[in-house]
Amino acid sequence: MSFTVFAAAARDWPQYRGPNHDGVSTDRINKNWIGSVTNPVWLVYLSNGLTSLTVSDGRVFTQVASDLDTDGLAHKESCVALSAINGSILWSTEIDASVAPLFPDLGVGFGDDGPRSTPVIENGSVYVLSSYLKLYRLNATNGAIVWNTNLVAAFGGSVIPWQSAASPVVENGLIYVNGNAPTSALMAFSVTNGSLVWRSQNENMTHSTPVLTTMNGLRQLIFATQRGLVSLDPPTGNLLWRTNYPFSYSGSLAASPAVYSNVVFVTGFYSQGSAAFEILYTNATQVPRLLWSSTAHQSHWATPVCYQGCLFGQFTPDNANAQLRCFDLWTGAPKWATNNFGRGAVLLVDDHLLIVTERGDLVLAKPNTNAYTEVARFLAMPDYYDATNKCWNAPAVCDGKVYVRSTSYAAAFDLSVPDLQLDSPERVPEDKLQLTIRTANGTPVDSNRVPIMEVRASTDLTLSAAQWTKLTDTLTLTNGIVRVTNLDATPPHRFFIVAEPK
Repeated sequence: MSFTVFAAAARDWPQYRGPNHDGVSTDRINKNWIGSVTNPVWLVYLSNGLTSLTVSDGRVFTQVASDLDTDGLAHKESCVALSAINGSILWSTEIDASVAPLFPDLGVGFGDDGPRSTPVIENGSVYVLSSYLKLYRLNATNGAIVWNTNLVAAFGGSVIPWQSAASPVVENGLIYVNGNAPTSALMAFSVTNGSLVWRSQNENMTHSTPVLTTMNGLRQLIFATQRGLVSLDPPTGNLLWRTNYPFSYSGSLAASPAVYSNVVFVTGFYSQGSAAFEILYTNATQVPRLLWSSTAHQSHWATPVCYQGCLFGQFTPDNANAQLRCFDLWTGAPKWATNNFGRGAVLLVDDHLLIVTERGDLVLAKPNTNAYTEVARFLAMPDYYDATNKCWNAPAVCDGKVYVRSTSYAAAFDLSVPDLQLDSPERVPEDKLQLTIRTANGTPVDSNRVPIMEVRASTDLTLSAAQWTKLTDTLTLTNGIVRVTNLDATPPHRFFIVAEPK
């Protein structure tokens, strides 16, 4: 007789808005937000920055303003690694410095708003783009500089107001950025040595991070530039398609393109508005077609998430009372809106909306297209103050733990759901079997897990799990442990698994 157990492997959060650049995590999280789960595992002070968090191999990475003068203005920018266990700083590497204040444009913090770009983690290296377009590869273990390239000095790049906010994107040995050079501004560099691999298109930089996605069967790298959306072939930089916005660029466009199926959504504040384009594949050519545009949906900073043909995101008014909205991606038709979410961030985690409000609440809601349906909420970031401590930073999710940042703090919350463990079958009595299911960490099994729990059996280990026979015997929860009793113990011997299908 034998048994086994299914357990999902932890997945890193290696890039801005997650592994697929879409704000989606498949991690299972605890949705019962009461008691100790609302207490931070750690909470630490971090100096100014709108940069978000990435997580890999027990480390949390971000960028901060440092070396503050008596006026509170930063003269240095650093990439830092925190311990995912306790939030302590493991290392800090300076990536920019200036005699004059680095962040003179104000707008977020009191006198200084700090960096906005987010580090990327891949294969033990950290890739960082500074606010003044210096591209680095760092050692993830100790922060040592492996190589660096100054895009201003080497390629004539220029720094826009509020500096670079776009995060680099990495895939298949290449790191992608908009260098804001006079010509051929969109660039790919080798992760090995920082050498230029290709340059393409005369497109000015915005504060928007590009996205990598597969659409119409092709891998595409999509930039939101000052003129419009530009899609390139990632290995070569060849143009796949481009389209102008139905509005004029003004000041800043910070949200990343949001992609669902073959539709690309883009939004900007400062009277720009939003638009959705369908990308048709006709005669082996990608052809963008405007579906709709509107000035009603404007996002200053946050990128929405897509779910079942709808968009969920934070839009105007441009203050801490900004609305969380749901609207149809294909038509722009509103579904619902609710106030007081601010210019925070929204992810889709375990098929639920995970939202950080500007005032620091962490909110869980169902992605219901008919009405706003809140599941839970608690205060994750303390001491909200409009001038010095607000949450515009996108959170990160790794192994069921949620990492949150504001312009003054970073914190971790353990919302993980412990794996199940199936004990060796017992003969009780001799001709019957009893199966015992408990959590791997010894905590009681949550009663909400029992209805979806499945025990399956098979005599053939070569079959896929879906082909194993689902037992119809009753699962009984007692004192935090699940038992299945009175199973037939006569031959043939069987193998057992326990699973929790979505």
